[in-house]
Amino acid sequence: MSLAPLERIPISGPPAESVVWAGEGLLRDAGRYLHSPSGRFVVAATPAAEAAAGPVREALGERLLTRIAVADTEDVKTLASVERIADAALAAGLRRDDAFVAVGGGVVTDMVGFAAAILLRGVAWNAVPTTTAGMADAAIGGKTGVNHRLGKNLLGAFHPPAVILVDPAALATLPERDFRAGLVEAYKDAWIADAALAERSSQRLPAVLARDTAALLDLLAGSVRVKAVVVASDPREGGRRRLLNFGHTLGHALEAAAGFGPGGLRHGEAVAWGIAAALEISQRRAGLSARDAAAIRAVLGRLGPFPEPVRDRERLSAFLARDKKSTSRGLASVLLTSLGDARVDESVPPEEWLDAAAIMSLS
Repeated sequence: MSLAPLERIPISGPPAESVVWAGEGLLRDAGRYLHSPSGRFVVAATPAAEAAAGPVREALGERLLTRIAVADTEDVKTLASVERIADAALAAGLRRDDAFVAVGGGVVTDMVGFAAAILLRGVAWNAVPTTTAGMADAAIGGKTGVNHRLGKNLLGAFHPPAVILVDPAALATLPERDFRAGLVEAYKDAWIADAALAERSSQRLPAVLARDTAALLDLLAGSVRVKAVVVASDPREGGRRRLLNFGHTLGHALEAAAGFGPGGLRHGEAVAWGIAAALEISQRRAGLSARDAAAIRAVLGRLGPFPEPVRDRERLSAFLARDKKSTSRGLASVLLTSLGDARVDESVPPEEWLDAAAIMSLS
């Protein structure tokens, strides 16, 4: 069986190195790539990802210790869900040298990765993302965690997966809304650090939206390469890694304000609106040209239409104040200076973000 074209993308530690494999056929041959010190695996997957989880379990064969069903919506991304994962794994006889395999979207990889970080003081884990958001963002970089009633991702740990498998076949059954929302994260990586990828992927957007394998792999592998370089330079998000939060400062507040249930915004949708607000501020503070801002808005508009967000100043202000990226110096706002180049600005007051939220547009 040929796996070509297949790309290996290392992400350097500390605290540990991850390896991303991107290509066709990885699901069917997952046993060759997934890592466990003992050779035994616990596969945790959402029912919606069964088309990917089935081949993974089959590839592992007798090395499969147990399987755990987990939900994949933001409202269940809680400590209670992590406890249920821990209960099932321990009941199956999980040992410290065993490993998890998380199969699903960003909620699954976040929760399973967090469970792996705290169980037995840390066990290995692998990620098999089945959403565009997971492939471009959530499964990459080692940030794991859950939501708190006061905000998104307020509880968590840095615990990189040993291996991440990115196979476009996993996207075959992904609903169109989730597919498009997740693409925002992939394009975001290009906008902050790879102008050539941004321009190429903009031109190939119709093929990307049609789920063309070559176009998707080019965008997703390019996104992973951007994130790999950034994460390697700043694994604990003390400096340059904060650039990956482009669109997230306001985006997380918009997502929390809409509620973490089925009726709320998808993460990528909230980030899209957050990027729209960041473009407004970037043009005023960072010298972003109107042309570059318009080019990004054009892509966001074609990825949508996305639901209208909450714009109420008082409600958004409460969530901005609890942003997990804030420090004593203020909010770590990510601004674009040009297509493919970004910087962190800690001088942007929350009021300016609220002003931008009132006028932000995806057209």
